[in-house]
Amino acid sequence: MKIGVVIGWPITHSKSPAMHDAAFAALGLDARFVALAVPPPALAHAVLGLAAGGCLGASVTIPHKEAVVALCTRLVAPADRIGAVNCLVFSDGEIVGHNTDAGGFVDSLAEAGVTCAGRRAVVLGGGGAARAVHAGLVDAGAAGVRVVARRPEAVGWIDAEPWQGDVLAGADLVVDATSSALSPAAEAQVVASLPLDSLPPTAVVASLVYHRRPLLLERAAARGLTTVDGKGMLVHQGARAFALWLGVAPPIDVMRSAI
Repeated sequence: MKIGVVIGWPITHSKSPAMHDAAFAALGLDARFVALAVPPPALAHAVLGLAAGGCLGASVTIPHKEAVVALCTRLVAPADRIGAVNCLVFSDGEIVGHNTDAGGFVDSLAEAGVTCAGRRAVVLGGGGAARAVHAGLVDAGAAGVRVVARRPEAVGWIDAEPWQGDVLAGADLVVDATSSALSPAAEAQVVASLPLDSLPPTAVVASLVYHRRPLLLERAAARGLTTVDGKGMLVHQGARAFALWLGVAPPIDVMRSAI
């Protein structure tokens, strides 16, 4: 039996095992997918162990997407440009880093009927997820993509704007790529700081959170704005990873149903 994993800290909320196990079963594959809690100090040990142990492949989630880059033998576009990896392929002694988040996010918007071309976007957050979303939106033809961070001085990959004043000014697409929704207290603080009333009625508000309905989307929906949660991104980034690991077309409808 082949084993695939998703690594993160925390990881108990992950639905990747259910999604991939359903896909394996649908295709009659002798494989399982498990969640592995890996604290940051143990990242290198875990990844090298998975590579040596013949692991089918690994998904990488918060907070490891940037740190895992240093463990990769090589990076495949667009991971090399983004500087963040969410998918590892173990092949011929190599640890190959991919980023399926960027394309997966754009796929999820398209599935929800949202086009990226010409939109003026604001991405909240400066970590690995934000980097992928930024790249995906730029590649999909967004008219402009601003990055807003609570600590802009710590964001080294782009000139991030400070989280103050009307951070949503001029935007018609807002993407929350922070980890705030993993903490109710932090989430409430973030949502309270966002002037959703300044958005036009045609605006779209998206979150990468998929394990529950985030407060930001509840507030946006109450204003009548279009909202997109993280389930579609989870499915589509996972489908892209599945194809990389196995070289076969993933059963996307099965994966979607499983979560």
